[in-house]
Amino acid sequence: MTRPTVRARLEPLTSVVTVDGRSLTGVRRATFVAEVGCVPTLTVDLVLREAEVDGEVLLTVPQATAAALVALGWTPPPGQEVPDAAAHD
Repeated sequence: MTRPTVRARLEPLTSVVTVDGRSLTGVRRATFVAEVGCVPTLTVDLVLREAEVDGEVLLTVPQATAAALVALGWTPPPGQEVPDAAAHD
């Protein structure tokens, strides 16, 4: 499996993130972290309305979102850490 080509142009009000030449829509936030001795990481938060996956995928949910979902009755998948929902009131 080849790695996708990811490009991000991060500018106020005109940021664009593309994966294999396709622009991502619904981008709420993009965060780039580069630390010495670590692989650089680009995290993209999306407004997800619908998703279709052909193959294996690892989906993570931010802790604050997970806590809110659990408070609404969601059962997290095995391995998903969920902080105490009361801590986010």
